Parts: sequence; C-alpha cells; structure tokens
Amino acid sequence: MKNIDFLKRSVIAHRGFHNSQIPENTLPAFVKCVDKNYIIELDIHILSDNTIVVYHDHNLKKLTGVNKVIETLTYAQLSSIKIDKKYTIPTLKQVMHIVDGKVPILIEIKDVDNKSKFEEELVKILDNYKGEFAIQSTNPFVIDWFYKNRKDYVIGLIVFNDLNYKLVKKYIKKIDFISVYKKQLPFKINKLVLGWTIRKQSEYEKYKYLCDNLICENIL
Repeated sequence: MKNIDFLKRSVIAHRGFHNSQIPENTLPAFVKCVDKNYIIELDIHILSDNTIVVYHDHNLKKLTGVNKVIETLTYAQLSSIKIDKKYTIPTLKQVMHIVDGKVPILIEIKDVDNKSKFEEELVKILDNYKGEFAIQSTNPFVIDWFYKNRKDYVIGLIVFNDLNYKLVKKYIKKIDFISVYKKQLPFKINKLVLGWTIRKQSEYEKYKYLCDNLICENIL
C-alpha cells in the first residue's frame, strides 16, 4: 500500500514560491519553499540532448523573451537564455539537489512525443532520489508508462476539461490521486484529490474543504 499522505502535509506551492522578485520555477523559488516547508509543484520538459529541465511553457517567450520551443534546444543552448535576464532555467537534478528530501515534490510531466524517452531519462534521476515525490500529467501515455514500469511511484492524472474527465474512469485503477481544476470541485472519487490553482485568499477559503489539498500561488 502506497503512502501518499505527504501530498496533504502542507500547502502546495504552484511552480515554487514566486512573486514579483522571484520568478516561477527558478532555484530561488524552490529554496523559499524549503525555508517555508511548502510542498513544491513544478513542471518538467526534456531537451534535445535528453537533459530534463524545470519550466512551464513549451515556448520560452513568456519569461525570457526568446521565441523558441524548449524541447528543440540542448542544455548548452538553453543555459545562455535567462529568465528576467538573470536566472538560468534549472535542471531537475539541480532542483532535487537543493531540495534534498526536505519537502515533497509534485512533478508535472510535459510529455509531447509519447516515445518513452522522457520517462526513461526521468526515472534515472528519480530512482536514486531519497525524498518524497509524486508524478502527475494530463497525458494518459504517461500514466500507462509509469503503471507498467514504476508501479511503486505515486502517480496522478490532471483533470481540466470534459475529454480529460472521461479518462478518469478508464485510469482509476492506475492512479493514486487526481489534480482537478478548482471549478470542478468537489470531485467525488475514491482517490486523493488536489485542487488547482488557487490565487486568492477568498478562493482558498472557498475550496479548502472541498478536496484534500490545494495548489496555490500569490496567497502563500
């Protein structure tokens, strides 16, 4: 029986603890989470050289001003591109080295090609990590891969629209939790439920009793 109670231990910080001074999904954002004992939620992509990095969008333009698709770059190329002209986009290894098991990590996999390479490279990192972590994705291929190859991992399905909602019944036996868009709460299911993304204190008060935990930003 998997222990997934760590996903309820504290507030989950969406893309780390970020604000106008600290950009999302950067090393300082994750250091702040460790300092405040928050669970970290982050997003990962795999580069063309198989390096796994922490960033949300597929295109870099929003945070860096560079109009490039992140998956097409090598890490050497990506290293010269800065967030706010200051912060390097971190690798997952760098983040996990900093966190070092001090707080749990909720990892969203941004898999776009469904060819297993991403998952194969990821488990090389996670199999050697001693801290608590969970995997989540909107992509059913990711759920299938981990159910087949790493059943001991804590895995969740992100639910955000009607099509995705229909996947829940199909994958209910393969997942340990679901992450649900806040307006779909309460979500009746015999699984741990996370709600996202909470950006106002009023929203936190409204939704905190409708699920097991909330993924939050700006109110932390």
